[in-house]
This record gives sequence, C-alpha cells and structure tokens, in this order.
Amino acid sequence: MMTAHLARALLIAGLFVSSVPPALADSLTRAEVLGLIEKASGAGKAVDLSRRDLAGLDLSGIDFRGADLFAALLEGSNLRGVKLAGANLNRAIMRNADLSGADLSDASLYAVVLNGATLKGANLSSARIIGEMREVNASGAKFTGADLGADATNQGMVPVRVDLSRAILDGADFSGANLTHAVLVYADLRSAILTGARLNWAKMSGANLVGADVANADFSDAELDDAKLGDVKGAATAKGLP
Repeated sequence: MMTAHLARALLIAGLFVSSVPPALADSLTRAEVLGLIEKASGAGKAVDLSRRDLAGLDLSGIDFRGADLFAALLEGSNLRGVKLAGANLNRAIMRNADLSGADLSDASLYAVVLNGATLKGANLSSARIIGEMREVNASGAKFTGADLGADATNQGMVPVRVDLSRAILDGADFSGANLTHAVLVYADLRSAILTGARLNWAKMSGANLVGADVANADFSDAELDDAKLGDVKGAATAKGLP
C-alpha cells in the first residue's frame, strides 16, 4: 500500500495524473536502499526506486547513478554528495532536501518539487529541469548547459516551467543554460555566470544580478523591472538589457 506520507505529499504537489499508477511500496531504510542498489548492480542494472518513500533518510554519499527515482519521496532527506548523474527524478518530491555537493549532471528533473532544498556546490550540468525550486539555496552550483526552459509541448502539465523565485544562486554557473520563461523573481544572482545563457521571457522582477557575468546572454522580452544590474560584466554583448 502507498504510505500516507507519500500520498499526501504527491497530492499536495498536484502531480498525480491518470496515467500514473499509485505507489505500491512502503518506506525504506538506508540499509535497504543499499541492498537494492547492490542487487541491481549485480544484475548489471541501475536500481529502481520509483515511488518509494525515502523521506528524511540519511542517503549521503550513495551512488545512485542512472537510478529510477520517478515520483520518489525524498522530502527532508540528506543527499549530500550523492551521485545522481543520469538519474530519473521526474516528479520526485524533494522539499527541504540537502543536496550539497551532489552530482545531478544529465539527470532528468521534470515536474520536480525542490522548494527550500539546499544545492550548494551541486553539479546540475546538462540536466533537464522543470518544476518548483522556490527559495532553494544553490549558491555556487553548476548549471552549465542545463535546460531549464519551459516545455511548450506540454501546456497541460503542471508545472511547465521552472520556478526559482527567491532562490539563492549567488556565484552559480549558468553558462550556456536555457532559462526561457524561467521564474527568477527576487532571485539572488550576485556574481552568477550567465555567459551565453538564454533568458528570453524570463520573469526577473527584483532579481539581484550585481556583479554577474552576462556576456552574450539573451534577455530579450525578459521582465527586469526593479532588477539590480550594478557592476554586471559583459553587458555590451548581452541582448535585451535595459
């Protein structure tokens, strides 16, 4: 049976759709997770932890590369230094999780819920991200080449773009990233690297870009009212700045 904790979190997030069956698994312990990983590895496969309740667990340092964590509940979990490269985190619930120093490169985070999570120094290079990331702390995180742009092909899906409202992104590297239609209202982007990033139609009201490197970035049609743009670097080659 689905745990009440997991069902409640998924319902609150509004991520149930008719094509997604209910979760069937109870919560796991760290030892059980490691056992499943070892078993899958022995069979030459990545572990399947989809729809599992892993909330609040200490999973720090674990190798989840390529794992299926679809709709998994990781709310409040300790994921410091985990390896999630290439993992499927679509529809995962990760509110207030600690992913400091985690490797999420090439991971898929579609319709993810990461509100209040910590991603300090995490690597999200080339990841696909659409979902709720309000008030995350991703100071110094790496988003190079990541796709955080809105998905125009799934207008009926919730959410269809990334929401980084009031996120702490100081010193984060978004070079070459796609942030079209991203919500960055009051985000802290001080000294962030935005070289070559696409921010078309992004909502950036009140965002703090002081000292950010915006060389060759495209802000065309972005909402920048009340944004702080002091001492930005590379403004001469950026498009769409006031």
